[in-house]
Amino acid sequence: MADDWKIHRDRTACDKPGCPLPASRAYVAVLEWPACVRHEMCEACFVDHERRCQSQGAGAPIFWRALRKQSGSREPVLDLASLRVLFDRLGTVDDDRARALRYFCTLLLLRKRVLKMVAPRTKEQERADLVVVDPKLKEMEPVALFAPAIDISDLSAIKDELLAAIGEDAGKDADAG
Repeated sequence: MADDWKIHRDRTACDKPGCPLPASRAYVAVLEWPACVRHEMCEACFVDHERRCQSQGAGAPIFWRALRKQSGSREPVLDLASLRVLFDRLGTVDDDRARALRYFCTLLLLRKRVLKMVAPRTKEQERADLVVVDPKLKEMEPVALFAPAIDISDLSAIKDELLAAIGEDAGKDADAG
């Protein structure tokens, strides 16, 4: 089951001459679906990638903006606005893994009060594990989310994968500490 959650990282360097990504603190992380591969790009490379996706009819890519940790910091840098965008983009993907990642993004966004739980209004929402809205968007329809079926022994791996998807590798901190 843990392999179902694995988000692979493409660690190849950008082939664009003079790409600022290696020295840049801010970058765009793109999740290629359904292969579940994460690519890191500078802003200019991301704009080119987004244009290619739209011209090929693939639609908008699943992405979020991220910051590299400052040296000495042990906490992952979490850009809540990008995580909120990731929540919306994962909602457009019809796949069990995407729904599961969206559920875990929701838990983070609830904890940081970006989303809030509301009472169910429909039969589907009554069956859901979570019903949430963005309190800043008054016209937003409530989103019903169902908890993914996971084995309790996979929780640590899932946490590491989600941290790897939204920030730096969790394993790097453990190795350094």
